[in-house]
Amino acid sequence: MTRVVGHLDLDYFYAQVEEVENPSLKTLPVVVCVYSGRTEVSGVVSTANYKARELGVRSGIPIVLAKRRLEGKDAKFIRIDHEKYEAYSERVMEIVRGSVDVIEQTGIDETFFDITRRSEEDYGEATRMATGMKLEILKHEKLTCSIGVAPNKVVAKLASDFKKPDGLTVVLPSDLPQFMQHMPVEKLYGVGPKSAKILKDVGVSTIGDLANKDLSALDQLLGQKLAVYLHNAASGVDDEPVVGNGPAKQLSRIITLKRDSGSLEEIIMQLSPAIEDVHRRVLEKGLFFRSVSAIGILTDLSTKTRTKTLEAPTNDLPSLKRATTELFSSLLSESRELRRVGVRVSDLSEAAAQSSLAEFIG
Repeated sequence: MTRVVGHLDLDYFYAQVEEVENPSLKTLPVVVCVYSGRTEVSGVVSTANYKARELGVRSGIPIVLAKRRLEGKDAKFIRIDHEKYEAYSERVMEIVRGSVDVIEQTGIDETFFDITRRSEEDYGEATRMATGMKLEILKHEKLTCSIGVAPNKVVAKLASDFKKPDGLTVVLPSDLPQFMQHMPVEKLYGVGPKSAKILKDVGVSTIGDLANKDLSALDQLLGQKLAVYLHNAASGVDDEPVVGNGPAKQLSRIITLKRDSGSLEEIIMQLSPAIEDVHRRVLEKGLFFRSVSAIGILTDLSTKTRTKTLEAPTNDLPSLKRATTELFSSLLSESRELRRVGVRVSDLSEAAAQSSLAEFIG
């Protein structure tokens, strides 16, 4: 069997979401920060868009250093908003989940997938499938991603990082040695700063060098387990399967209102198709939900949510609409006008709880 495995990585994810929320940011350096709260500038950079990266801003550097490097550049520093990013991530992963055989999400912005069966082991078909996945994500979420397709996870991850942003790299089984051999050894998953230094000290600077290195010599340098893994990986050998994460933990949709609004009636009217879409996806998957959340993004781009837990799991559309309306009524009583609104269902299960004595004894 010829395996067909992919790795999808959402480009500069947090900063890209902020650009989607506010398109005027696309021409500016954007830095998403984790503030410690000790001072106005204490904390670290979580991620940055490419304009900020070109000016020397990288993940993990202090915010004060990022501000110094971007002084006079009209840069935007934004507080990290996990809930917003998780909502985008979940919707993207739903698109992927519906297009592949198996999905193994490894982070909020990346996932492995297996399409061996759906592609019928055909890399031409796999290329078309990956292209379609990218277009669906761009159409529905306005996000770009980079995808690598290869015979295994190790090479798929290398391939997704090969062309960024918005890249698609397909590595045929016959092209493995040529594709990998000149890459820096630290690109290989499992090679950290410490092991990279050890390898470079003995003349191993590329993945090709590592593949050609005597295994017994690597064993003495790195220990047997790591040596065997890295030697195999450098040779394009990786039998680790894509392990499914199971069904989605939540389903959601967020829309942009035609105009900023604080009117409950107007918001629910515009949100209704999105509510119905979430309900349709619940039915398609044979699921029931017990929690409903209303999501409101204010004109200052801060996010507010309200959540209601129902007495029992349901897949009833009127119940979903009723709960969503109640939650937005509560949210609007404490918030200004909203720019974007959404609905989320969670606490998903594959069977509704029995709700009457007759059901228990019937």
